[in-house]
Parts: sequence; structure tokens; C-alpha cells
Amino acid sequence: MKRNYSCRILILALVYCGFTSCSVRKNTAEKKNAITYKLVLEDNFDGNAYNTKLWSAYPSEKAKSPWNRFVVDDKTLTEVKDGNLFVRARWNIEEERPETGAIQTRDKFSFKYGKIEVRAKFNKAGQGGWPAIWLMPQNPIYPEWPKGGEIDIMERLNNDNFVNQVIHQSDSDFKPISTGKTPLISPTGYNTYSVIKLPNRIEFYVNNVLVMTHEPKGDFAKNWPFETDYYIILNHACADKGKAGVKFWPGFVTSTDGFPYEMAVDYVKIWKAVH
Repeated sequence: MKRNYSCRILILALVYCGFTSCSVRKNTAEKKNAITYKLVLEDNFDGNAYNTKLWSAYPSEKAKSPWNRFVVDDKTLTEVKDGNLFVRARWNIEEERPETGAIQTRDKFSFKYGKIEVRAKFNKAGQGGWPAIWLMPQNPIYPEWPKGGEIDIMERLNNDNFVNQVIHQSDSDFKPISTGKTPLISPTGYNTYSVIKLPNRIEFYVNNVLVMTHEPKGDFAKNWPFETDYYIILNHACADKGKAGVKFWPGFVTSTDGFPYEMAVDYVKIWKAVH
């Protein structure tokens, strides 16, 4: 999620030339191993507000990263009702820019090894929209991005009928890596997005289908940053019309007729890996 546009060009080129440590697979069940999982967190977003003992609003700021440039701490952008968290991006007509919602578990909840599953759907989407479900290190092994490592469970661009599951770290030359798109989804219906995080192994799933496995191989083994606790971010980023002078992965907004954009999150569940 935390990226710039020029970096994406390099990323995709590396991926499709096969210069990554990620392997793409399609299985109908999780890879079997001798690990038992214990449920340690289940948030079904009951009530009329998100649990502030677990989540906090991402601070409003005009940040340098495209994803959080337009974040606003406003409960209407992260509303809880009818058993869902609605994460939105709206258009500010007066200032001609978006305002986007984001919450995180930083300093409140993180996990090192286990499984995270999030069930979500996209009620409204459009050009420039960029909702995401992702993980960042609570205590990074290496400073700065992308050396510290990032795990993107789900990123959707615009009206795509697939999502992106992405890894960021550095190789021996401190170049970032990533991966490509997943199998097709039903965007307006619920889908489950999952990651199993184990020692020296990260597995990505969509609707219980194994999409990708990432391991410390080759040039990426030396700077492997993932053996630490990670916290959760749920957000709905959005581009502007180009006024900010920043390039956005999904491209610029071309029409504001479809706003607000909205991702509905049904639940977040975390299982801890135990032996």
C-alpha cells in the first residue's frame, strides 16, 4: 500500500520476468502443516462504533505517501452499523479532493505468527478508488519502507473484478518486490482475504484458494524483515484529479458522480499459531 507510481513499474516488471521469491499456486485448501491455530481475535463490528480498545483512527495528515495523503479522522468515513464496518472515500467539492477513512490496530494489537482472515465486499467503487486490508510491522527489524516489510492482504483498484495481494521488502540491493493480481472475485458479494504468517513463510489466500507463497529465497533472504509482530490497517484510499501533483496506482479520478466509494468489512479474525 505504501508505494509510489514509479516503483510499481519496476515491481511489475520484476514479477512477470520471474525475478521474485514468490510462487503462484491455485489450491482449494490451505497447505497442510503440523501447526494448530487458536482464535485470539474476532471482531464482527457489532454495535454502532468500532472498538476503540482494538482500533484507532489513522491520524489526519497530508502525508507524502499516496495512500494516506487524504486521510481524515471522521467517524462517518469508518462507520459501524448493521454488523459491518463501512470504510469510505468521499469527495470534498469545495477543495476538489477526496477525504478517506482509515483505522488501525497499531500499539493495540499485533501478531507474529498465525492466520488473519477478513471478509469484505465493495458496495460502491469507481475510478481512483483504492481500498485495502494490510499489515505493517509494529516493531520493524529494519528501518524505513520498504526495508521494514509490508504485507498487503487485499488491494483493489477502481472497478477491477480481481484484487492484488502484495509483499514489500528489499533485496540485497534494496529494491522493493511485489506480486500481481489474484483470481477473479465477485466484487459486490462478500469474499474472504487471508494470510497465514509462519516462520520464513507467508501464504496468501482468496476465498480459501492459495494464491501465493513468499519465502526468504535468493537475494531476498538476506534482508528478510517479517519475523516480527504486525498490526492491521483497514482503509479506503483514493486519488484526486491530479491537483496534488502525485501519481496514484489506480490513476486519477475522472468523475465524482459515483462518490462516496465504500468497502464493507463483515469481520476480522485472527488465529495464533501454536504447536
